[in-house]
Amino acid sequence: MNVTIVCQGFDRSSLLLQPWRRIYEISRRMIKRAIPVTIVSDRNSTQPQTEKIDEILINRISRIMLAPLIKKRELIRTILKNNPDIVIWYGTPLSAIYLTQLRSIGKPVIWDIDTDLHSLKIFSRISFREMFHPHHNLLWQQILTAICPRFVIRGVANSALISKIIVPSQYFKESLCKIGIDPGKITVIPSTIEMDDLNRSNAREKTKELRKKMGFKPEDFIVTYFGSPCTLRGVDTVIRSIQKTLMKLKNIKLIVLSRRELGKSTAAQEHFITEEEYLKKLVRKLEVEDHVEIIPGILNKSRLKQYTYASDVIALPFKLIFSDPPLSVLEAMSFGKVVVTTNLGSLCEIVRNDRGILIEPGRSDALAQVFLFLAEHPEESAYIGKNAQRFAESLPNWDHITLQFVKVLDEIFEEAHGEVPR
Repeated sequence: MNVTIVCQGFDRSSLLLQPWRRIYEISRRMIKRAIPVTIVSDRNSTQPQTEKIDEILINRISRIMLAPLIKKRELIRTILKNNPDIVIWYGTPLSAIYLTQLRSIGKPVIWDIDTDLHSLKIFSRISFREMFHPHHNLLWQQILTAICPRFVIRGVANSALISKIIVPSQYFKESLCKIGIDPGKITVIPSTIEMDDLNRSNAREKTKELRKKMGFKPEDFIVTYFGSPCTLRGVDTVIRSIQKTLMKLKNIKLIVLSRRELGKSTAAQEHFITEEEYLKKLVRKLEVEDHVEIIPGILNKSRLKQYTYASDVIALPFKLIFSDPPLSVLEAMSFGKVVVTTNLGSLCEIVRNDRGILIEPGRSDALAQVFLFLAEHPEESAYIGKNAQRFAESLPNWDHITLQFVKVLDEIFEEAHGEVPR
């Protein structure tokens, strides 16, 4: 059984991010199970047309999604060259307007959807600056998804073209069913994280010692944000919440671990720097310089763990989620920390039952109230953190998730060929 996966933006610099992390982990495990996998992705001027990443063959073409409803010959030709038995298309609900070009291939198609069906409420969370900032090009995909008529998505999803739809959560499945997509076509296969072998209980015992070593005072209440400096991830919401929290909690400290992605173009790096400069200006405008530290660059795993363990709470209040679920939330939960995030997408499913705290996107006042509550109720904070860690530890590993994926492939292959693949 040969498998071809179509996915934009798959390269070495994106392997730690969603959805590319999921594709990478599943693909390399399928190859170990003697299932050939080829990924078709787009390329820029610096990338080779063909390369291998950990035995995964990557074929690159100029553009995957050029114009909706128009057959892209280069894409079709590249897919057919691989002679696949099954084609997997990774994308958003908006992919419906592109998937029709795969009809001529004559192979079963799996549509793996990694982003929620946004409503027009999306506009209420976004500032003018964010809408037109060049680094936020992914935002327009979300906006177009919100505008896209639901009957278009439903029509493609329920058509004979699509053999199966894979989503990362039950929440996603229910969202698709609400617009009339056949529930029998939808399979839930979650994403996960690799649990660290570090002795977490021992690390917790050394938290006080670690905080002292890192220059924090015993009475400091430490909030940490880690990830891209892109404000659509809500980092500006956290900074604004610090000013509000200071009215009652003078010892609050915010650490912003601003991640610049490896291997990105010079233009992309400039966008990260622009966002960091905006955050620094915001800190100065709000006069919270003594309580907010922005640490730019790439932190190694060891350093990131130190900051995570030293923290009282992890704040990841997304305004938008570009690929669900954000692995950063699951990673923070695995360390037994209280995660404060927003009630978007599958986060409503992950952070529930006292496993974290949900707020509305962009609500810095609500975030400030959460910080005050957690600072005043350390026993509640510890309870939530333990629940979060138990949940993270209960997640299936990548091997188990790959088995679920292969099971779906086997069923589709058998249905198409009348036999089980060898």
